[in-house]
Amino acid sequence: MQKSGRASKPYVENLALDCPSRQGRERVIKRFLGCRKGNMAVVFGVGLIPILGAVGLAVDYARAVNAKSLVQAEGDSLALSGVQQGKDGNVAHLVAHFRHATAERWGHGYWLDNLAIDTRWINDADFQVHVTARVPTTILGALPGYGDFVDIATLSVARIAEPRWVYKEPAVADLDPEASDYNRIYVYCFDKDKKNDPETKGRTQMRAMADNAGTNYAEFAMPQCESGENLSYRLVNVRNARLQPHLWDRQTGVERYEFHTDTVYDQGLPQYDLGGYQILETVLCRNLNECRPVSQGGVIPEGVNRTPQRANQPCASGKYMYYGWEDRPPGLGWTDRDYDDIRVIVECPVMEQVGERSVRLIR
Repeated sequence: MQKSGRASKPYVENLALDCPSRQGRERVIKRFLGCRKGNMAVVFGVGLIPILGAVGLAVDYARAVNAKSLVQAEGDSLALSGVQQGKDGNVAHLVAHFRHATAERWGHGYWLDNLAIDTRWINDADFQVHVTARVPTTILGALPGYGDFVDIATLSVARIAEPRWVYKEPAVADLDPEASDYNRIYVYCFDKDKKNDPETKGRTQMRAMADNAGTNYAEFAMPQCESGENLSYRLVNVRNARLQPHLWDRQTGVERYEFHTDTVYDQGLPQYDLGGYQILETVLCRNLNECRPVSQGGVIPEGVNRTPQRANQPCASGKYMYYGWEDRPPGLGWTDRDYDDIRVIVECPVMEQVGERSVRLIR
């Protein structure tokens, strides 16, 4: 039987599909460009989604950033105006101006929905403006998995700088060098309006001032308390550790006590929160020479097993305040209750004028 000359043709065609010649490639491209089947639409549609997503992300992110910048600027302005007016100012008028200022910009590419403005005094000196809003999306909103809005939020806090009390470094900071306990005294600023803050408890600028182990605190400087803050003291007592430096800062494995005065003023007189322990004596002296024990011609009480004295007059400029500490207060082990284990004498503060009621943003 005569063989057909077409027997090898399928093999040649298959080979051309695997390794197409130039002519073969041209035929394939023409067939692809001329294809009218639905697969092309599917491939194009699937490929378009990430492209639209990238474009939409860029466009809507830029809109959100611009809108947030607008809100932040207006919030800063509102905070500065609010703190300047004081607690008796017309905050409602300022908020209305804020809304009007932002509304004017809505026609220029800044769209805001659900605009909420919260204003409040967080203490006697700081005024806070918290703003939240939504920026509607354009392209992203049409894509699956993306929302119709981008949420924005801003926070502005302005502080008014009032005249403040300025304390000089202690004239005397004497801790008993013969005691068996280790004692260290600190000074800090206390804001009663922030005492529930879980991190600071209203205590800032905490600085070690002196101890009874001869440590050199040459770089010590008194903190400068802002308006609404009061100078306060902290005592750290580590039992039977004065001659063991490795125990001074241990939090466990030692008998350790800490006391904070958290000073506030009532009718000009300082009040101290020491957990109910009788640990501090205060005496007001007319001058530094008067801040000596009675036996030396001064006014500082002496003797053991007594009730500590408390100053009953405000600490006026030019006078001195004596702080006498008992390192072991009654109820926490043996104590002689002489209130002279730690002796600190501080000149009463002077009023410093900080500008003419200046204001500034702090956040």
